[in-house]
Amino acid sequence: MPKIVDHEKRRREVTLAAARIVIGEGRHALTARRVAATTGWSTTVVSHYFDDMADLFYETYSFATARSRRRVERALAADPGNIEGLIEAVLPLDQERRDDWKIWFAFWSEALTNPTYADEQSQRAATTRERLKTCLGVKKKNGTIRRNVDIDEAADRLSALIPGIASAATFDPKAWPAARQRTVLRSELALLK
Repeated sequence: MPKIVDHEKRRREVTLAAARIVIGEGRHALTARRVAATTGWSTTVVSHYFDDMADLFYETYSFATARSRRRVERALAADPGNIEGLIEAVLPLDQERRDDWKIWFAFWSEALTNPTYADEQSQRAATTRERLKTCLGVKKKNGTIRRNVDIDEAADRLSALIPGIASAATFDPKAWPAARQRTVLRSELALLK
């Protein structure tokens, strides 16, 4: 009797293996052979679930993005003006978020020369900016930030602050632990009050 394979589960397992490779060794290490060795399956199994390594890499990026989106949605569920929670949901404050940033940095590198990836990154940045604007709008309406705060300008500054902190924390984690990241974020948010 043939073995029944849960295709979605197998695809997720391949994606998780790819994520571990990108996090630990970088995008250049993501090959069908490397994924097969990590999972214990053949390269045929890997290529069955993904068209090519670009497809698998995109799925790896999507995995990290979905994880981040869930954190953001949890932060905003109770309070749509929770801008600190929104930003902390993506900052590299713990291992999971640091891993997400390693995947995103690898993706950004590819996006420099891949128009599809560049469009995706542009969309993601626009979504982040819109979420920031929404939070700021709620805070302005409920009076927890100054009435004269320019929401567009504040969203631009915060949009730039996030990858700035993330870059510093990813490349110099000892100098940028979670406490320092939060301190810098709170200092910036205090300028809005």
